[in-house]
Amino acid sequence: MAKEFGYCSSGCTRPQFEKQIDNINSRYPNAILIKEIYSKTVSDRTELNKLLSQLEKDDVLVVNSVDRLSRNPEKVISYYKTLAEKGVKLIFINQPYMNTEIYISAYEDTVSKAPEADKALVFKSLLHLLTDQVNRILEKSWEDLQQHRVQMRESYNQAMAEKKQTGKAAGKRYESRKSFMVKELIKRYNQNYNGSMNDVATMEQIRNEMGTISRNTYYKYKKELAEEQAG
Repeated sequence: MAKEFGYCSSGCTRPQFEKQIDNINSRYPNAILIKEIYSKTVSDRTELNKLLSQLEKDDVLVVNSVDRLSRNPEKVISYYKTLAEKGVKLIFINQPYMNTEIYISAYEDTVSKAPEADKALVFKSLLHLLTDQVNRILEKSWEDLQQHRVQMRESYNQAMAEKKQTGKAAGKRYESRKSFMVKELIKRYNQNYNGSMNDVATMEQIRNEMGTISRNTYYKYKKELAEEQAG
């Protein structure tokens, strides 16, 4: 009997999987969820490779987006080909045009009409198209991440320029770049402001985007944010 699996990954030691899980569960509520943490030093997808060896024909693997499989285009293509050859349906929630059934259908339809001598060329052309699409998606994902960091940095610089603050004025709290960025993320994600996450999920999201932040530091900045908005 075919099974459905959902694969979630995060490049953080204390990852935030909430959004990926919600996206998968909303469409595939019966999917068995597999979660994986990776880093620059631990790039092997142990859980994914273990899952690949267990998947069988007609099983379904759901992933939130292409970059959750890997940020390495060659790895993505390798996973893609392995799953297609096993007859496993690979589904990307955010990029449905990349689903394996799209390319398999296109391949089968084109090959059936192509002369025998041209079939290898047809396969090569489709593989080139797939590789190009993967590269574009991964490049856009990386650019979006870098742009987000630039916007946060620019927001901080603008806020500091408006305050004309170069140091800690008497009776006023000095706003470091870190505190400013954390507060901006709290306002974006926390349910007490513009988001829907509780404090635990908000902390994990901030760690996912910025790196390490302690529980005490998080609540310190959240308290300061409340005082700033109240006063």
